[in-house]
Amino acid sequence: MLRKFSTMMLTAALLTGSVAATAAFAKTSPAPAPAVQQKIKVQLNGKEFPFPQEIVTENGVAYVNASTLAIALGGSAAWDSTTKSLLVAKDNKYALRMYENQNFAYKNGKETSVANPPRPVTGAVLVPLVFIAQELGATVEYDAKTLTYKLSIPINS
Repeated sequence: MLRKFSTMMLTAALLTGSVAATAAFAKTSPAPAPAVQQKIKVQLNGKEFPFPQEIVTENGVAYVNASTLAIALGGSAAWDSTTKSLLVAKDNKYALRMYENQNFAYKNGKETSVANPPRPVTGAVLVPLVFIAQELGATVEYDAKTLTYKLSIPINS
């Protein structure tokens, strides 16, 4: 009986101590503020260009839907779930294979480095807007006042 009582007292002391420590920590360490996503806009040849998913920014890099961007710039994009890679292609002259969580890619069969790999999300793959747009032949300007990326590319009729 005495042993059972000692065990219960020890358990109560440990629980009380951990609750007190947690409360003390909470008072001295405020929770970080949630990240606020600013509303980024994209224009293509002077017209607003919407994406099916919100544009996500991380560390100053804007990520957009790969297929939507590639098609708008005359290319294509396809995700390979087996190799966890994204193939971006255009005009049978350009192919870029990028890998999830990897900072290397293959551009027209030659290994190259990429600063920001593709990011699969539910229902899509997000890619760095500026990098892919430039790779597909677009010129890119950024207006920091309006948070707008302005893409320009000749349209083949």
